[in-house]
Amino acid sequence: MEIEYDLSRIDEKRLKDATVSYLKGMDFDDETACMIANTGVDNLKENIEELIKLLNGGELQKAADAAHTVKGILWNMGLQEEGMLFKKLQLAILDGKPVEEVVQLLEDALDTISKE
Repeated sequence: MEIEYDLSRIDEKRLKDATVSYLKGMDFDDETACMIANTGVDNLKENIEELIKLLNGGELQKAADAAHTVKGILWNMGLQEEGMLFKKLQLAILDGKPVEEVVQLLEDALDTISKE
């Protein structure tokens, strides 16, 4: 089974806006908050692409590590709920869950950060 995901589906505006709001709540200035949000979204896209590549290649330990990284990026952006779904994905991979379950968890996690 080949996992495919179009990175242009990521709702960059919503993620950036949520991150800026989160950071401003911690007294970051607008410029710094925007810079961090932009970097976060860029890193998120790179790591999701890597996660999918690793899953497709059967490199499960590295895929679990990539899911952990995505979780951390989202949590640092103030997106705890979205990050928690990637944590569930990470744990499912590490627990050796069936591929169908892993793919469903990935799709569910990606849906939370995608445009409708």
